[in-house]
Amino acid sequence: MIRCLVLTVWMMFITGLASAQSAAIQGSAPNSVRGTVQDVSRLAIAGAIVTLESSASTRQRTAITDQAGEFRFFAVEPGTYKVTIAAPGFAVWTAANVMSDSGDSQPLLSAVLRVATASSSVNVTLPQRELAADQLKAEEKQRLLGIFPEFFVTYASNAAPLTATQKLQLGWKTITDPVAFIGTGIAAGIQQKRNNYPEFGQGVEGYAKRFGAQYANRVTGVVIGRVVMQSIFHQDPRYFYKGTGSIGSRALYSIGTAFVRKGDKGHWQPDYSDVLGSLAATEISTLYYPSSSRPGRRLVDNVLFGFAGRAASNLLTEFVLRKVTTHVPKMAARLPQRILPEGTQVSLISVEDWSSKAAENGAPIAFTLAGDIQVDGLIVAPIGSKAWGHASFAEAPGGDGKSIKVGLDNVRLKIGETDVPLRSTPLRDGNAELNYHRLENSGRIAIVLYLAENVALPPAW
Repeated sequence: MIRCLVLTVWMMFITGLASAQSAAIQGSAPNSVRGTVQDVSRLAIAGAIVTLESSASTRQRTAITDQAGEFRFFAVEPGTYKVTIAAPGFAVWTAANVMSDSGDSQPLLSAVLRVATASSSVNVTLPQRELAADQLKAEEKQRLLGIFPEFFVTYASNAAPLTATQKLQLGWKTITDPVAFIGTGIAAGIQQKRNNYPEFGQGVEGYAKRFGAQYANRVTGVVIGRVVMQSIFHQDPRYFYKGTGSIGSRALYSIGTAFVRKGDKGHWQPDYSDVLGSLAATEISTLYYPSSSRPGRRLVDNVLFGFAGRAASNLLTEFVLRKVTTHVPKMAARLPQRILPEGTQVSLISVEDWSSKAAENGAPIAFTLAGDIQVDGLIVAPIGSKAWGHASFAEAPGGDGKSIKVGLDNVRLKIGETDVPLRSTPLRDGNAELNYHRLENSGRIAIVLYLAENVALPPAW
């Protein structure tokens, strides 16, 4: 009897001990949030950016899906979380009130991403070539008083640069316009009446020579000065209408642009193309005009008169001709320019694994944009856009190989055709530590930066 009682107590003790050990094991197992990401065809999406955030904390955690489309956040505090998943070309997927649980008992979160609709992925920065082609069509319709060509003026703010072929198209349109032939004929008649270039003689033959020389001069000026040289030096042959600001600022702009040209990359440069084009055209004109006794003086005069002529033409265009030019694109005059404001938050993820030797102190580091940047509901920088900068990093005190201290310098984000500088604080004079963290189960870094300046976006045409 006693033996049976002892055996029963022993069995109860062993069972209780096993239950306690099991409970201890379960209690020590870390909570997690895990899941898979697929498209509507049930194909895994690798490289999707998964963000885990809690309403109880402002701290975010980030993970990247593997080749099987899987992700997992380890050591998650008990509670409810919001999970956001983004991938290039797909609409953002969000799940609220996701519970963390211990071990593998946590239900697998299954995210199905759908292709982004056109309304949520409109890009205000059209491909440069297509945008330039559309703007060129509008410019080729512009005429003073509905008669005289005004092709080399653009009224579009931040007009797209022209390719060499498009510059040639604009030049060809100018020299083959009927007004060019009529104007040449009138100028040749005036020269004949004044007996300019008496070497040409009079009569039909003299008129024909003057007409030919005058038209050749026009063709040479356009082709050499506005096509060939502008293409060689990658400068834009058009006048960029300002139309805003005080009268004084507009006048200074008009005169100043007689000495500089906007480059194909959007930066102002000394006007090499017009100066060298004028010199080349003057030399070529000696082939069909009677020789001058003072060729050097004529070269200098042509260059100086070129600056003066462009300044006068620019002033007229800025203040007068706009009012009498037909077919000026209405959208260019009415559509306000979109501004991406300074201080806009930019979330980036490093391309390199910073736990490897691939990223050395001070070396260039590449990043990808972790979420779309929008203005007025339009995406101006889609997820996956490129950014780069210089980085320095070191292991934090303790030397566990997992914690690192990061420093960044001269980080720039590609928005359309513009490289935009970024900084570490929302305000220009702000003082805050760099906001970054390591991705789950990876040496890659998620970092939050901010636009360091306003970004003017081209209007949608």
